[in-house]
Amino acid sequence: MIRIILISALLFLVSCSSQEVGDLKRAQSEASEGRYASALSFYDRVIKRNAPTQYPLIAAREASRLSFFQVKDYPKTLEYLHFIVLHSPDEKERLEVQKQIAAINFNNLQNYQVAIVEYSKLQQMHHTDQEAAQYKMNLARAHYYLNNFFQAESEIDGLLKLKADDDTRFSALMLKGNILVGKKEYTKAADIFKSLIANYPEKSMQENVGLTLAVCYEENSNYKEAIKVLENYRGKYNPPEYIELRIKRLQERQRNAPGAKGFRK
Repeated sequence: MIRIILISALLFLVSCSSQEVGDLKRAQSEASEGRYASALSFYDRVIKRNAPTQYPLIAAREASRLSFFQVKDYPKTLEYLHFIVLHSPDEKERLEVQKQIAAINFNNLQNYQVAIVEYSKLQQMHHTDQEAAQYKMNLARAHYYLNNFFQAESEIDGLLKLKADDDTRFSALMLKGNILVGKKEYTKAADIFKSLIANYPEKSMQENVGLTLAVCYEENSNYKEAIKVLENYRGKYNPPEYIELRIKRLQERQRNAPGAKGFRK
């Protein structure tokens, strides 16, 4: 009886393997000819059988790449990636695939609610401080885009306690400043932007941090400081007319401000 069971199981596996190998070869052939939808249908047949062989995982890996790069069907790509996370015995592969799942939800689908869940999963997995900082950065951005300013700021504060490279710290502080602007805490935001300009002068100029600082001063009716900041951009911003128009507008607001001295036309 045991021998019969083993033989039956072996025949079943051979049969499954034969079908799966055939479908995989057909999928690869269809993909090479540019018939991507047909290729994915053959990959799907292998995956749906979910036989106890290596072939469903092979199919899911190849299908995920095809779906992402060629078809650009991101929801379908996520289906394949979730299958890999559930069935791969390789911990490193599961980690890398989880990163892809989070990134697709964040970057390609802008599904920030789901991205928050997926990046939270990554935080529970093995990571370096730099990776942890990037997860927190994306969590903060996702919360910021959803107007969850309190949670976004909390993630940034946690990030700033980690060992992260200068680019990440600059981006984190820039986002914290923008969060404070969203909360209408312009004085605190201005302090952060001034610190960025002092500590990262070149990058701050590239990212136009001074323009955001000028907005903070303007919102606090500190037109003199706003004009001073914008004057630093003369000849450095394209189009130059934009800076001149902003300065003129601020000068007009300064003249019309309550308590302003001097003759008004």
